[in-house]
Amino acid sequence: MTERDDAVSLRARCLAAFSPVKTLLDSVAVLLRHKRLFLSLFAAAALPLSLLLFSLAVSSYPIQSRVLQLESLARLAPTRFESRQVLKESRELALSLLRLRAAYSLPSVALSLTAAVSAVSSSHSSLSGKRPTLRSSLSPAREKFPRAFATAICVYASMWIYLSIPAALVAATDSRGARFLFVVAGLAAEIYLAAVLGLGMVVSVLEERFGWGAIRVGWGLMEEKRWSGCALSGFFAALTGWIWRAAEVKMDGQDWTSVEGMVRWTVGIRWRAWLIPAYGGLVLWSYVAATVFYCECGRRRPGLHSNRGEGEMVQLATSDHSDV
Repeated sequence: MTERDDAVSLRARCLAAFSPVKTLLDSVAVLLRHKRLFLSLFAAAALPLSLLLFSLAVSSYPIQSRVLQLESLARLAPTRFESRQVLKESRELALSLLRLRAAYSLPSVALSLTAAVSAVSSSHSSLSGKRPTLRSSLSPAREKFPRAFATAICVYASMWIYLSIPAALVAATDSRGARFLFVVAGLAAEIYLAAVLGLGMVVSVLEERFGWGAIRVGWGLMEEKRWSGCALSGFFAALTGWIWRAAEVKMDGQDWTSVEGMVRWTVGIRWRAWLIPAYGGLVLWSYVAATVFYCECGRRRPGLHSNRGEGEMVQLATSDHSDV
C-alpha cells in the first residue's frame, strides 16, 4: 500500500469510529430544528408513557419485594407445612403482580407505538427535506400502527427468547470465570440484537414490511455499520439503565408496609420527578437517532432490497429547515 492509501484507510477508520457521534449530533439537530413538533409529540405520547411506566414501577415494587421475601422465607421454614403456606401467599402475590402488569400493558403499548410511529415519520420527513407537521406525523398512524404492532410482538418475543439463554447458561455452571464470560458475551449480543430490532421497528414504520420480515431487513442494514449500531444501542441502553437504577435506589429501603414509609416517599417525590421527563425525552431521542441511523445505512446499501415503500434512500438534509 502507498502512503496515500494508508492515509485514506486511516481517514476511513477515523470516520467510522466517530460515526455514532455524528448520528447523535444529526438526531439532536433534527430535534432542535423542529422543537415545537417534537415537544408536542413528547407531551402527547412520550411523557404519558414515561409517567405510566414509572407508576407501574412504584406500584409493583413493594409487591415484588414482598414476593422475594416470602420465597426466601419459604426456603428457611423449619417445616414443610409452613413452607407450603408461605409459598401459597407468595403465589397469590405473584398473580396480583401479573394482573397489575397486564392492566398497564395495553396503554403502555399504545403510547409506545404512537411515540414510535410519529417520531420516526417526523424524523424521516425532516431528513428527506420535507417539513413535518403534527398532522402529517399522526395522519399515517392508522396505516402504520398495525405493522409496527406486529413487529413489536416479534421484538418482544426475540428479546424474551434471547434473555433466557444467558440466564440458563449462568445457572448451569459453577465456575466464576465461565459465568463472567457468559454475562459479558450475553451483554454484547444483547446490545447488538437491540440495535437490529430497533432498526426493524423503523423499517416497519417506513416500509411496507412488518414482523420478522422487517427484522430481517434491519439485520441486513446493520451489516456494514455494526460498530455504529452497537455503539448507539449501548449508549441508549446505558442511559436507560442509569435512569431506572436511580429510580430503584430511591425506592430501595422504603418501608412500603407503613403509612410513614408511603408518606416519606410521597413527600420526596419532587426530588425524583425529573426522572420521568428525562426517560420520556430519552425514548423520543432514541427513535429519532434510530431513524437517522436507518437513513445512513440505506445510503450505503442502495441495492439491499427492492420494495422500499416510503423508505427510499434519502440524503441527510441537516440544514435550511424551518421550525414547525
